[in-house]
Amino acid sequence: MKTSLLFIVLSLFTIACNQKKSTTPNKETVAEIDLVYHVEGMTCDHCEMSIQKGVNELNGITLVEANHEDSTAHVIYNPAETDAKEIIAAIEKRGYHVIQ
Repeated sequence: MKTSLLFIVLSLFTIACNQKKSTTPNKETVAEIDLVYHVEGMTCDHCEMSIQKGVNELNGITLVEANHEDSTAHVIYNPAETDAKEIIAAIEKRGYHVIQ
């Protein structure tokens, strides 16, 4: 009797836990966004590293590659965790200007 009751309680607990998991949004299912920003003011490798460091401080960044030779910053990010405005702000906080 006790074993049957314990089995039922554990089964109900497992079902409840699985239902809770299925209602929680899964950030991995959100499609990442891949953008290239035109950035004015980059002149050297240090500029590239500064932008990369600033953008990488944000949540949801998968990739950031700045290139001073063609004045671009390539960013891949999860829109559930950050957005383009935050990325632009992170770049401009470092003293560069993003052309939109």
